[in-house]
Amino acid sequence: MSLTTSIALLKKERALILSVIDKLSDEQLLKIPAGYNNNVLWNLGHILITQQSLHYFLSRLEMYISREMIQTFRTGTSPSDWKTQPDIIELKQLFLELPDKFSEDYKKGIFKDYRPYKTSVGVSIDNFEEAVAFNHFHEGTHTGIILGLMKQI
Repeated sequence: MSLTTSIALLKKERALILSVIDKLSDEQLLKIPAGYNNNVLWNLGHILITQQSLHYFLSRLEMYISREMIQTFRTGTSPSDWKTQPDIIELKQLFLELPDKFSEDYKKGIFKDYRPYKTSVGVSIDNFEEAVAFNHFHEGTHTGIILGLMKQI
């Protein structure tokens, strides 16, 4: 699969995830079921910040998300630590819009310099192409978690 096709697939993945959670109320998005550390909204935010970090931060580029968002949704965080609730509408908008920006930026050729990175699950990512591939795995993993959460709420 070409990188252009793989990046285009990201938009379809995101639309699918949003369609799955579309009927959830804000209360349901925020509920942390027994046995879980996070909620549906945290998973959306985590997917968002991970994609931005894997593709932009590790390419030494400016991300389209705030530092507060990164602090709120990075690995090891939990909604139980939130001092203020994240803006659900903003998260959903960014979730859907940022794949388009990513595609545009890729077509502009801005992803030139990449810092290798070892993920929290031990996967070594040595270049931009591997980051694009790993991101699909990451988003799929969190989609599965979201589906599991939905069965509990």
